[in-house]
This record gives sequence, C-alpha cells and structure tokens, in this order.
Amino acid sequence: MSQHAQNVAAPTHWARLEERGVYWGLKFMFLAYRWLGRRVFSVFLFPVILYFFFRGNDARRASLDFQNRIYAMEGGGAALGSPPGWQTSFKHFYEFGQSILDKVAAWTDAISLDDIVFENDDLFEKYVTSQKGLVLIGSHLGNMEVCRALGSRHRGLRLNVLVHTKHSENFSRIMAEVNPDATVALIQTTDVGPGTAMQLNAAVERGEIVVIAGDRTPQNASDRHSWAPFLGKMAPFPHGPYILASLFKCPVQLIFCIKQEGGYHISLEPFADRIQLPRRNRDEVLAQYVQQYAKRLEAKAVKSPYQWFNFFNFWKQASQFKPDTVTSKAASGEGR
Repeated sequence: MSQHAQNVAAPTHWARLEERGVYWGLKFMFLAYRWLGRRVFSVFLFPVILYFFFRGNDARRASLDFQNRIYAMEGGGAALGSPPGWQTSFKHFYEFGQSILDKVAAWTDAISLDDIVFENDDLFEKYVTSQKGLVLIGSHLGNMEVCRALGSRHRGLRLNVLVHTKHSENFSRIMAEVNPDATVALIQTTDVGPGTAMQLNAAVERGEIVVIAGDRTPQNASDRHSWAPFLGKMAPFPHGPYILASLFKCPVQLIFCIKQEGGYHISLEPFADRIQLPRRNRDEVLAQYVQQYAKRLEAKAVKSPYQWFNFFNFWKQASQFKPDTVTSKAASGEGR
C-alpha cells in the first residue's frame, strides 16, 4: 500500500466536519440550477470543486486512502483505471460535484424515470402491492437522493429518510418550496430516541418505507457499532439500522443508487424477512448483520470506486473505539 494510506491524518468523526450547506447557500444552489440549467451550473461548479480539492487536505487524503485500498482489491485497479494519484483523486472529487447536481436534479424532478434503470424491480413490486412497510438500508456509495424515484414511480408511496446531518431541516424547508409534491420526508436525528422510533414505526405500519444509511456511526454512540472487514481493514458500522428494523418487525432490503455510464441504476437486494435480536447473543447477531452489509458494500464499492462519497477517514475513525471481543470474533467468523 502506498505512503498515502499509511500517513492518513488523525481521526475525525464525519459528523464533526463543517456543515457547509446553510439555508441560503442551499437555496441559491437550487435556484441557480433552475435558472441556468445543468450545463451552465456545471461550469460554475467546477472552480468550487477545484477549491475544495486543493484546500481540503483531509478529504483528499481520505480519497487517496480509499483508492489505495480499492487498488489492492481484485478488480479494483481496472475500476479505477490507473494507479491512485492526484488525477484519480481529482476525478473522485469531480464525481462528487456531479452528484451534487444529481441531488438537485432528483429533488426537482429533473431526473426522469427514463434516466434510471431499476434492477431486481420485482423484489420491490412485491412489497408495493402488499402495501406493507419496508426498511431499506442504503449507503453513501452513489446517490441516495435518487431513490426518491421509487416514490415517483409508485404514486402514493412515501419514503422516510433518516439522516444525521444538521442541515437536513434547511434541506427539507427548501424542498417544500421548490417541490411541494415531494413524497420524501427527511427526518433529522443524531441519536434515535423513543419518539423517533415511534414515529418511524407508525410510518411502517401505514405501509411507508424507511430509508437509513448503514455506513456511518452516530457521533455519540461509540458503544453501538460492530467491526467488520472492509477493503482489507476492520471498520466500524452502526447497529442502528438493524435495531430499528427489529422493532418494526418488517422486511429489510439493501438499496444501492449508483451512477453507471451516465445513468443511475437502482438495485435492491434481499437482506432479511425480519430481523430478530435474541437477548442472549444479541451483540453477536448484530455483528453478523453488520458483516453481511459490509461485504455487499465492499463488492459494490470495488466496482464503482468513484461513487464513494465518504470523504472522511473511514477506517481511522475506528481508532476512537476499541474493538470488543464479541464483534471481533463475529467479524472473523468465530463463535457462530
């Protein structure tokens, strides 16, 4: 592995990174996109990407660290196209900039259903016709905002997206202004409490969908995660998605919204008919679900490395916590 991967900066939890999306900045972005169109907006976005590439030392190091790990995986070199370096890292930043445009396009209905390929669609159709609730576990690989196309495709279907970012309230406010017909609710939370759990459970009982990312640990929940192998090194993954799903007593699927050859592919994968967490070996079962998720996320990341939008030290943040015996054994396959 190159020196980039060995000399990564001190760990910084993703939630402590500066929130740059204040209300007026977000609103300006949406209005500029609407007035100028994608091509012109892309021109204005390019110098912004350049600025953050040269000024964002931590993000750039994290990008190279990730790419070095991808390069070491089978098939990773072909997916990157060349050995990791400033060119591949800048391409990574550029794709992130394009994803911002896609987010705006998705929320303003500028991305049509014709622009999206729905894979394993029969898996989703089964639950839509049954009118039962569903939990979708996603990630920051690709663009989760595009999953709102599921609501556009199935009229009356409502999605509840659980997010940890502080700017989600501003984002929701702007969405109500620019697209009053949006069928997606952003639910901000840094720590899911009983009130949020009851709110989401009621949504599931109404036949709605709950979407939650499975690749970011809550800032104040160092004891609510398990470790799993990910791209050659142990990384922490949150328990939250699986604990919530066990409370809702509904089916769980994985969802990936990844850009390929200029268009988005939404793929769904069966994960569990129902998540049950026995008291006696609860931590071991949670660790197994985490490992199952991490394995699928790794496979997708190796195929689409430039769609990885976790620009923080994904593995180094793990040094803030100490792996416990249970999760380490579960991740390595022991104790099953």
